[in-house]
Amino acid sequence: MSLMTTPLVWAQSGGSGASTNPAATAYLALRRWCGGLTLSSPQPVPGFEGLWIFLGALGALVLIGLALQGAGPLLKQLCDVPGHVRLAQAAAARVWRAGRLVVAAIGFTVMSWTGALTLAFFFENQDRGRSDLLLLFRTRSRSELALEQGLTAALTPLRDLAGLADNLPALLAAIWLVFRFASGVRPMFVVATNASAQAAAPRFSIRDRRTIDGWATVVWTCAGLYAVYRIVAKAAGSAELPVGNCLVLETLIVPALMLFCDGFLLAWVLVELRDAGSDVRGETRLDPTQALKLMPAAALGCLLALPARYMATAVFLASQHVPSKVLATTVGRYIRWQLGWGLVDLQGASLVLVGAVGVIAWSRGSLAETFHGYRRLLARETGRLVVGLAVAGLGCAAAAGTTYLLVFLLPPAGWVLAAADSYAHYATMPIGLWTLSALVTLAERSLPIAAAASDPLPALDVVAPAPEGSEEPDAEPIAGP
Repeated sequence: MSLMTTPLVWAQSGGSGASTNPAATAYLALRRWCGGLTLSSPQPVPGFEGLWIFLGALGALVLIGLALQGAGPLLKQLCDVPGHVRLAQAAAARVWRAGRLVVAAIGFTVMSWTGALTLAFFFENQDRGRSDLLLLFRTRSRSELALEQGLTAALTPLRDLAGLADNLPALLAAIWLVFRFASGVRPMFVVATNASAQAAAPRFSIRDRRTIDGWATVVWTCAGLYAVYRIVAKAAGSAELPVGNCLVLETLIVPALMLFCDGFLLAWVLVELRDAGSDVRGETRLDPTQALKLMPAAALGCLLALPARYMATAVFLASQHVPSKVLATTVGRYIRWQLGWGLVDLQGASLVLVGAVGVIAWSRGSLAETFHGYRRLLARETGRLVVGLAVAGLGCAAAAGTTYLLVFLLPPAGWVLAAADSYAHYATMPIGLWTLSALVTLAERSLPIAAAASDPLPALDVVAPAPEGSEEPDAEPIAGP
C-alpha cells in the first residue's frame, strides 16, 4: 500500500462509519482543513487539547514579554483594563471606518461559501457528508463536538483573512485588478512640483516603480495559475484535498502559489485597515499599488498566521511520491503525525508570531523590517498583545462553538457539517477583522516616530517647487511612466 492510496483507505473507513478507526477521523480532519480552513481534532475521542495549546501559546508570549519588556511594565499592561478597553474601541473604530473592506470581505465570503455549498448539494454524494457527521457523533455528543470546534477555532483567529486565495471570487477579482495594473491601466505615478500636489500624490522612486511592477507580474501570474489549479481540482472531484502525484516539484510550487496569492489579498486588507485609521483618507478607487508595496512581507504574514495551511499542502503532496516501504519507517510516522496533530500544534505555535502581521501594514515590504518591527512591538506592547489575542481567541471559540451547537440541532444530513463550517466562518470573520485591526493599531503605537504612522512610504522623487521670483507658474503634477 502506497501513501498515494492512503487517502482512499481513510475515505473508505470514514464512509463505512468505523468509529474505532483513528485514520477515518484523521482523514476527515485533514479534508476539512485543506478544503475550508476548519481546524479540528484528528483523534476519534473528544478532548481539551485545543485549550491547552492555546494557553501554552499565550504563556510563551508572556515569557517573551518578560525577557524583552520586563516584569514590571508587562504586569502593568496586563492589568491595565482601561487601556485594553481603549485598544478594543480603537480597533473597532478602524474596522468601522474601513467600510469597503467589510463589504468586500463579507460579500466575497458569502459568494464563495454559498456557491460551494450549492454545488455540493446538487452534484456531490450526500451520503458521504452524512457519514462524516455520524462519524463525529459516534464518539462525541453535540455539545462536546461544538466545544471542541470552538477551542480549535481559537487557534485560527485570522483564518478568514490570511487564506483568502481559497475564496475563488476574491481570487478572480484580484487577477483582474492586478492584470489591468500590470498592463498599464493603472493610477499614474506622480512627480509633484508644488506643495498641494506633493501632499496628495503618491511618491515613488524609480526603484519602487520597478519593484511594484515586478510584484504585479508575479501576483497576477501566480493568481492565474492557482485559479486554474483550483478549477481543475474541482472538476476532477477533489475540491478538498490538493491534487498532485504529477511532479515532485509540485510540493513546492503549489504552496508557493497559495502563499503569494494569500499575501497579496492580505496586503490589501492591511492597507485598508491602515488607511482607515488616518484622519485624512486618500482616493477611494481601488489601487493595488499600496498592496503590492507590502510584498513579500505580506506573504510572510500569511505564513506566520496560517503555517498549517501550507504545511498540510506540502506534506500531503510530498506523501504521494513516497515509496510504500517507507510507511513503516520514521518518515512514515512523521507524515501521519504532521497531517494530524502536527497541524494543530503548528497552528497553536503560530500565535506567538501572529502579531508580526500588524507590523507589515507599516513596513515597506521588507522581511527584515518586519521582524525588527515585531521585536520592537514585543518590547513595548506584549501585555496588550497577550490580552488582545486572548480576547480574540475567546471570541472565536464562543462564536464558532455557538454556531456549531445551533446547526447540530438539525437532523443529520449530508449538508449539515459543511453548513456548520461555513456559518462558523461567517461568525468568526468580524472577530478576525477586529483582531487584525488591533494588531495594526498596536504596531502603529510601537512605531519609533509618530510621523511615520501617517505616511509609511518614503517621500522620494519629488521635484522641489520653483524658487521665489520665478516667472513660471506652479506646474501641474507630471505623470510618470
